[in-house]
Amino acid sequence: MSDPAALLRKLAGELHLSPSACAEIQRALAEHAARSLTEELPATVVRDAPAAAGGAPRQTGGASAVAERRPSAAPPAVHAPVAAWPWDRYDDLGLIGRGGMGEVRRVRDRVMGRVLAMKLLRIEGQDDADGRARFLDEARLTACLQHPGIVPVHDCGMLPTGQLWFTMKEVRGRTLSALIRALHASGEAGPSPEALRRVLDVFVRVCEAVAYAHGQGVLHRDLKPDNVMIGEFGEVLVMDWGIARATARGALADALPDSGHHTHAGLVLGTPVYMPPEQARGEAEQLGPPSDVYSLGAVLYELLCGEPPFRGTALAVLAQVVQRSPEQLAVRCPDQIPRDLIAICERAMARAPSARYASAEVLAAEIRGFLDGARRRERARALVEESRALAPQIEGLRARARALRAEAKAVLGRLDSFAPAAEKAQGWALEDEARALDRAAALDEATWHQKLRAALNEAPDFDEAHAALADAHLADLRAAEEARDAEAAARAEAFLRAHARERHAVLLRGTGALSLRTDPEGAQVWLLRYVEQERRLRAEPQGFLGHTPLCEVPLARGSYLLLIRAPGYREARYPVKIGRGEHWDGVRPGGAEPFVVPLLPSEALGEEDVYVPAGFFSAGGDPQAGDGLPACRIWVDGFVVRRHPVTQAEYLAFLNDLLERGRESEAAAACPRAARAIAGNVDIPLFARDGDGRFVLGPQARAEQARHPVASVDWRSAVAYASWLEARTGAPWRLVGELEREKAARGVDGRFFPWGDEPEPTWACMVGGRPGPASPAPVDDHPTDEGPHGARGLAGNIRDWCAELWMPDGPTVVDRIARLQPADAAAPGLRSIRGGAWSSGPPAVCRAAGRFAARPEDRFSAVGFRLARPVVAGG
Repeated sequence: MSDPAALLRKLAGELHLSPSACAEIQRALAEHAARSLTEELPATVVRDAPAAAGGAPRQTGGASAVAERRPSAAPPAVHAPVAAWPWDRYDDLGLIGRGGMGEVRRVRDRVMGRVLAMKLLRIEGQDDADGRARFLDEARLTACLQHPGIVPVHDCGMLPTGQLWFTMKEVRGRTLSALIRALHASGEAGPSPEALRRVLDVFVRVCEAVAYAHGQGVLHRDLKPDNVMIGEFGEVLVMDWGIARATARGALADALPDSGHHTHAGLVLGTPVYMPPEQARGEAEQLGPPSDVYSLGAVLYELLCGEPPFRGTALAVLAQVVQRSPEQLAVRCPDQIPRDLIAICERAMARAPSARYASAEVLAAEIRGFLDGARRRERARALVEESRALAPQIEGLRARARALRAEAKAVLGRLDSFAPAAEKAQGWALEDEARALDRAAALDEATWHQKLRAALNEAPDFDEAHAALADAHLADLRAAEEARDAEAAARAEAFLRAHARERHAVLLRGTGALSLRTDPEGAQVWLLRYVEQERRLRAEPQGFLGHTPLCEVPLARGSYLLLIRAPGYREARYPVKIGRGEHWDGVRPGGAEPFVVPLLPSEALGEEDVYVPAGFFSAGGDPQAGDGLPACRIWVDGFVVRRHPVTQAEYLAFLNDLLERGRESEAAAACPRAARAIAGNVDIPLFARDGDGRFVLGPQARAEQARHPVASVDWRSAVAYASWLEARTGAPWRLVGELEREKAARGVDGRFFPWGDEPEPTWACMVGGRPGPASPAPVDDHPTDEGPHGARGLAGNIRDWCAELWMPDGPTVVDRIARLQPADAAAPGLRSIRGGAWSSGPPAVCRAAGRFAARPEDRFSAVGFRLARPVVAGG
């Protein structure tokens, strides 16, 4: 029988005691219980590891080693329940732990059939009035704090020996100290984000328990990792309320009877390494919820870096707490702790109580906010990883689609246009499969975007998602700018700015740099910038740039023309395009140093010769250009091209020279002739013969016709003219190459026409450019039809036969370098034609990237030719 009243009634019946005698016994037991226990008792737990090492003192329970004892006075009035024979209710199962003046034993409650922990005052401490009062305060206060994070107290009483006791739940598990040691056991790399979040979850629950106590007006005053237990089932319990205090304003001030026990000013209780400065100074009247917040901050400090805020003996630590703040976490554990957590910890451990969080609840809310963000970042990270997994899949689909299209092109390219559908079916099937793969890639790409946007919905500041989207939008921006699509470029730039971070700052500022070397060195460089005015790109002077060599001269994004001048050399026109964050250095593919641009001596060039220096240019990429190439950046070696196509006067000189040298048949074969399809299969020469048999313009020709470009000559006659001129001048003249002509027309910035992007018919000799029927014009009639290097007639008047065989995929390019391969005169196959013509309309047909093809024996009234030669040493 464990009920004291029932036990007394039984004894009264058996011993025939009077009611007054029973009352006297009860009063005696109550007086005997009016004692206090020491403030230092072991926790009511089974701990699975010793206290953490590191030199910092970790006292269990109460006063520090430097606490002063106030002299014992008369025992205060202590109200203790009477339970004279606790062993009638509890079976002793053995010792759990022992402190300086008390012990904890495991007991079985016979009535409730459960195992509990019993905390007892040791016999040696029963005469310590302060200890006894503090013991009863702890029992009553803990019993009144009914919270899942605080161990429940079930019963209390006094043994006949005068020992006070109370029972509570026994917690099996490990301390927060052990959990922190395990967290930092992985080494110098620091804990993983997932492991850190798990321990922070525990810390939040500690804060919540302390916040509840603050709400009841109770200060713990000895918060530390050893006083926090994590139970077998994940429960988190704040232990050892032995030196806790109920404030006068608290909800428990009236609920608890006054024991007469109060902390005196100058009395230092607690564990120095975790106590706030005001507690270390013994300023009891300054203690409040911010004091416990400081201790929680010290626990958070140890949780984050694996070591307590201060190290040393108890006296040394106490002095450090009073004098200074602990070493900054950012210094102690660089690059391992999130900055947000460092800021939270530093505020919690602020020296002045007013600078700390006002309560543990506010601190808990801050940590919960961090954890919520961390979890959202983790979900965002998972979404980013999923998007990354899609990237190779998307690229694989795109690559397979490209391969299938190339295969289809090869299959269909072997067939004539009039081949039956049955023969084309294989190529069509390959094209259909390529389209299906492109659609699948587009769907995966949409999913990729959705996952990254979802990641930003979870964590709006998640850098990895922003970086992936920024890279994608940057690629779109570059492609749009390369295609000269202003609308798409503006849209891509807006998206890029929404996701850009520091690494894109230079790109968004649009600055770049220029390096240039010349031979000879010391050449003057004058800068002009292309600016669109009235739908034309005009080169506006910007001033003197410097003498070569130029090294990483900063320039804003844009298209420029450099005029390079040196005494005794022809001025070189050198266009450059400065992209976002790009360095135009002129390094040839495979090279390591900027290409040295040779300047050509004045005598090495004729008045009609145009020098096109070596370098990159943007080829293709014009969706409206017929048979145009895909956008690509190609290096073209330096060459000289004639300013105009070969004129009728120049071609007459060639024919008549053949006559003078007795090569009548060659001259007759090379004479321009009307196309047989137009002439009704009748051979009609377009040049007349005078009385001496020499070739002349027709009798109806105007004088200006001599300056018209020659046309209606076949490819082989054009090649014959180039060989004739080479023999006369000693210069290696030949037909211009496809990519050479495109570069001469477009410069390096990818413009669609020599003058810019607008298809204006009045700026070239083409249909709609002037009233009346379309017809050829003198070669110098349209100065606006001029490329950046100075060559004219590149968009209108006459198309040019080119040197190479026509290939569907374009001329030969090896390692991004154009390799000119002039066709053999006897070689079968189509020949390439480039440029616009007087008969072209609408202007879209005159685009610089457009390509045409014809048989070498064909003649067209709108096809002539112009010559070029490579740059050799000395010009």
